[in-house]
Amino acid sequence: MSFLFAALLTCVSGLGLLRALRLSTGRVAVDLPLAWLAGGAWFAAAAFSIRSLLGLRVNLPIAAAVLAVPVVAWGILRRARPGVAVPAAAAGDGVRWVPRPAWLFAPMAAWLVVVVAAVSLHAMSTPTHTDDGYRVRAYAPILAAEGAWSGSARDVLIMAGPIPSFVPAIAWVLGSPVDPFHVNVAIVLTFLALLALLVALGSERGRPEAGWGAGFALTSVPLLAYHVTSTYSDAWLAMYLAAAFAYLVAYGQGHEPADAGRALLLLVGAAMVKREGELVALPVIGVLLAQVWRMEGVRGLLRGAPLLAAYGVVVAARIAAVGLPGAFPFLRAAAQRSSEVGRAASEVAAVASPGASGEPAAGALFADALFREGNLGLLYWVLALAVLALLPRIRKDGLAWSGLALGLVLAETAASAIWLYPQFTLDGSTVHRSLLPVSAAAAVWLAALLVAASRPAPAPVRRARRRSSKVG
Repeated sequence: MSFLFAALLTCVSGLGLLRALRLSTGRVAVDLPLAWLAGGAWFAAAAFSIRSLLGLRVNLPIAAAVLAVPVVAWGILRRARPGVAVPAAAAGDGVRWVPRPAWLFAPMAAWLVVVVAAVSLHAMSTPTHTDDGYRVRAYAPILAAEGAWSGSARDVLIMAGPIPSFVPAIAWVLGSPVDPFHVNVAIVLTFLALLALLVALGSERGRPEAGWGAGFALTSVPLLAYHVTSTYSDAWLAMYLAAAFAYLVAYGQGHEPADAGRALLLLVGAAMVKREGELVALPVIGVLLAQVWRMEGVRGLLRGAPLLAAYGVVVAARIAAVGLPGAFPFLRAAAQRSSEVGRAASEVAAVASPGASGEPAAGALFADALFREGNLGLLYWVLALAVLALLPRIRKDGLAWSGLALGLVLAETAASAIWLYPQFTLDGSTVHRSLLPVSAAAAVWLAALLVAASRPAPAPVRRARRRSSKVG
């Protein structure tokens, strides 16, 4: 119960943040799951920055103040800008909860409910690991709650990322006893929030088929359900990225500026999960900003400035905690790998021993992970066939930008598995978990593509010209 109370406070804080940033939709079914994701991202960013930059332990008064800041900011801004209209999405008449045809989507909905029940029950009856400092499951939240800040503690917290470290610990820093099961509850709530958001968002936009289809695709990936119960951080990253892609798709199809802001907020959250989260989120953020600039010009980019500034503070906090090399370990790994591959290439040329560098074997195992093993189901077979068959519809239905972002994340994941860290692909220790985030994003994008292709092609949308800043 103590965690549920903390979760309620997190949702209230997240709702205040959405209202303050004008990203609320005005519909409870959408705003509540989005508020959990946004509130968790806000608390994690603020708590980690306070601990690192100010050297203050996040105790009850500080945690309560962090949760209250968005609500207070919303109240102040509401007084400063009275009479703000209800968001466009909330005033829409296209809400439709029941997907069509029912004979197709009823089994999908039943499957989703069964998986949600199984995951929730299993997670609530499975002990959370607390002694594994490498996988950091409940270890990082315990360190965050205790205020540990030694060199080894900082390394663990940086490895886990602010969200997996601080969100499960919210109830503990608010005064409840440390209970590792809060880690299970936190990640299951995020799983439920993602599925609820997908279904509610699709229904709000008059496309419930896309929401239920995305939920079905996600729950059909066995590894996602497994790692929600195992509390690996890869599941956190996958869920934040999937939620971000839902709004990235929505922005491409509806061109609502607030959707770009929601996507950016969730991408900043994804960047705060593990050290890998930043690398996964940055290409998508780049594509999103390019799309915003093309659609809305500089004014659209300025709307995202507060979120990007907040993300910059978190990066500065990470540098302050572990130094520049420790904050960006992948740059060092890439430089080291480049020199190793160069030496291996010269040795291969000298002895004519093909495959000595290991890349062909790693590439084959990566392809097996995509198409032959059951960890991802049939997702990439269906994705590849759908892209080939429906290529002309991708641009017509506003999915080109989000498709580009998905392609970049997949290419980045492949480069990491085949080139940067081939040893982990060869021994099978990380290749499947590293595919989890891009697979979750692919499930959301694929569902949007299949549903869009089942409808008549939309008329081309003419983009309004940006006015010249010159004064005649």
